[in-house]
Amino acid sequence: MIENNLKTVGIGQMHPMQVTALMEVIENTMRLAIMTDDDDIIEEVTHHVNNMIQLFGGLGVKVDCLED
Repeated sequence: MIENNLKTVGIGQMHPMQVTALMEVIENTMRLAIMTDDDDIIEEVTHHVNNMIQLFGGLGVKVDCLED
């Protein structure tokens, strides 16, 4: 759980290259979790990624599964 009034560096204060690197790690992590096709793994990874994004001042992540 995220503490109230936790002082962190926000995405807005980061260098654009840092933001890009962070987003690439998040994207690859989510892609790998989805490739497992295991709902428990996807849920756990999404939870941790969501918390990390919020710690950096973002709103979080949302996963939508598109059916073919």
